[in-house]
Amino acid sequence: MAKVSGSIPNFANGVSQQAMALRLASQGELQINAYSTVVDGLKKRPPTQRIAYLGSDLGSNLHAHMINRDATERYEVLMSSSGIRVFDLAGNEKTVTAPDGYAYLSYSGSGRPPYRSITVGDYTFITNTTKKVAMASTVEPEAKSEAIINVMAGNYGRDYKIMINGSVVAWYRTPDGTSANQAPAIDTAYIARRLATGEAVELLTTVNGKENGDWVWKTTDTNLAAKGITAANGWTVKVYRGTIYIRKNDGSPFSIGVEDGYNGHAMKAIKERVQDFADLPAYCENDVVVKVSGSVTTKFDDYYVKFGKQTPTDDAGTPGVWREVPGPGTKTSFDPATMPHVLIRNADGTFTFKRATWASRVAGDLDTVPEPSFVGLSVNELTFFKNRLGFLSGENVILSRSGEFFDFWRGTATTLLDDDPIDVAATENGVSILRSAEAYNDRLILFADQKQFNFMGNELLTPKTASIRATTSFSMSAKTRPVSTGSSIFLPVERGQFSMIREYRVDENGNAEAEDVTGHVPQYIKGSVVKLAASTHEDILMVLTDTDPAAIYVYKYYWANGQKLQSSWSKWTFPGVTKVLDIGFISSQLFLVLDRKGEAYLEVMDIQPGGVDANQTFVTHLDRRFKVTNSSGAQYDPYTNQTIVPMTLDVAEDNYMCVTAGSSGTKVEDGIAIDILESGANFVTLRGDLRSVPLYFGIPYEMRYSLSTIFVRQASQGGGQQVITEGRLQLLQLLFQFSKTAFFRVEVTPLAQPTRVYFTNGRMMGDPENQVDRVHLSDGNFRIPILSRNDRVKIEIVNDSYLPCSILSAEWIANYVRKSQRI
Repeated sequence: MAKVSGSIPNFANGVSQQAMALRLASQGELQINAYSTVVDGLKKRPPTQRIAYLGSDLGSNLHAHMINRDATERYEVLMSSSGIRVFDLAGNEKTVTAPDGYAYLSYSGSGRPPYRSITVGDYTFITNTTKKVAMASTVEPEAKSEAIINVMAGNYGRDYKIMINGSVVAWYRTPDGTSANQAPAIDTAYIARRLATGEAVELLTTVNGKENGDWVWKTTDTNLAAKGITAANGWTVKVYRGTIYIRKNDGSPFSIGVEDGYNGHAMKAIKERVQDFADLPAYCENDVVVKVSGSVTTKFDDYYVKFGKQTPTDDAGTPGVWREVPGPGTKTSFDPATMPHVLIRNADGTFTFKRATWASRVAGDLDTVPEPSFVGLSVNELTFFKNRLGFLSGENVILSRSGEFFDFWRGTATTLLDDDPIDVAATENGVSILRSAEAYNDRLILFADQKQFNFMGNELLTPKTASIRATTSFSMSAKTRPVSTGSSIFLPVERGQFSMIREYRVDENGNAEAEDVTGHVPQYIKGSVVKLAASTHEDILMVLTDTDPAAIYVYKYYWANGQKLQSSWSKWTFPGVTKVLDIGFISSQLFLVLDRKGEAYLEVMDIQPGGVDANQTFVTHLDRRFKVTNSSGAQYDPYTNQTIVPMTLDVAEDNYMCVTAGSSGTKVEDGIAIDILESGANFVTLRGDLRSVPLYFGIPYEMRYSLSTIFVRQASQGGGQQVITEGRLQLLQLLFQFSKTAFFRVEVTPLAQPTRVYFTNGRMMGDPENQVDRVHLSDGNFRIPILSRNDRVKIEIVNDSYLPCSILSAEWIANYVRKSQRI
């Protein structure tokens, strides 16, 4: 028999579900309400501070969204099928109006609402993933039964003819050009008037039909008016300079053609379509729509234009402009009732939930400018990337026009512009329905059920440079979105009755990997993950599940020099909480919405390392903590030595306790527990004279850490340490090193024997800081007897006090008997 010793260097790596012999010495069997840090050791988790009561009518199925607008304005948004409520992070409820109602938020079934939300500036976009996007019934007006004749050039000695329904209805022959005086007769405006109405302007003063030996052309011709193409017969004919506009008033069809004696280069008849945009006139009737067909070999270069004034004040003598428009009969707008809605922060601090005003189609038809791919499908996720609002729908990612978050239509059918919307599919040999997206470095990581993709472009993201490339093939849960932590993305994966978390990382070469950070705790996270929250300030990840809704699973990690030195899983619970409705980080503060017996409360937890309460040297560990500082109305009875303190909160039901909060000039030291003798809806009776003494009220909670089995370990040839299981290890003593500690206890439970309890308050006889009625934080060690075989004893560290503790490491002494010698 030999007396041996060993050490547990730290308690930084949380829980492990591996076999005892495979665990690290720094891993435990159980860790509840304990916070693993690499600086302060194993600490009691921070307390929650009560901010506000949110109401009892919220329901248990909520979608929560945190708006982090700027450093001074932050809000918690709670949504359900019955409506939306908004609170600032001080707990003040904001007015929310819904002019369109809350019908968009309705869904069938129970469980968490199928909503996804994202905030961009003052707009929070909300999608109901059960709603399918539809087009509205609004269509571009159908083309009228109309035509235009564009007289483009006047030539001498040519016949200009107009044929309607195969018959010549207008015919004008120009002079032969034998005299310069005939030039006005080939003016395009003059030709148009002669063809339309037969109007002849006397260009010359004639005597007997001659002047200066030149003939004045008085050729008998035919015009539209002479042929009955008049208003009396149901026609509209107008002349605009060199353009003749013809319309059949009853809308009945007609055909039209022209001859110009110049192989079609002097006059064009345009009805519904034209092949070359250059053939369109500069003057025309307003609102005439023409299809420019372009190449006859393809329909994908067709587009539609409408004539109009350049500005509203232009007169008929000013050339107009042909603007591109949607094709006649084409649906032009989304049904806003089926599109994602917006929650708008108004200038007066109120909010409005309503249908968004989405941009309409401005060009093309279903062939040249097809509808966005989300039409007919649901919008599964919202994202924001490189100044574009993005939708994930089916296998496609659809990004809005750059800088225009409500516009998902191309600006023209003639070319693809750099700022046009982007609509690309994540094509694979299988179906990859996109569920989530996270911006990461210069790319957007897309997550499908079983695939991950990189969406990226060049430095300038355009429809021409955008591309999607499959990177990895890991399964992912569709119930919640991943969360980015700067250098990595955590994504949840369902695995039977439990969930796993993968850490997705992309190296500098674009290669991706997703490490299973729950590999050593495969059956720890119960049920499906419904919410992830992470803080890059504290390198911590929080996980909510549907099976264990009252708890938060905590992953604390630490990277240094490209190596992960800490990977700690633990669990935080909250006394009196039936469900954690929401969690969200702002810097180092964790905001929680907690359901306590059907009533919702907003609370906050400060996770920053080394933090202390105001006017104190430590943190008072009481959940639902609130501070009473204004005790001017307190009444002290010296005969009973009792103080009645007026309060606005009732502390009678939830096992509250009272602790002095500390303030200069008071008679009572900070951190002293005060007996609550009686409490009511608006008062509390305390022992002692506590006038003008700030007080904390809160609920105590328990921290518990169970050590793994202690083994003899030795260095292995391949590096690291290996466990020696041969022989008998009889533990004698365990020595805990602690720092800044005021209380903890150790429970030792040998197999089939009662539990022995050892506690320390950190006080040492002879220490000048060890004073009565004063909390003293000390550094030192705590030695306890074990007297049991290593694998037949359970050792737990417990702190159910409001006082802090910080366990750094442990050393053990044992008798070790080996039956053989290792060679």
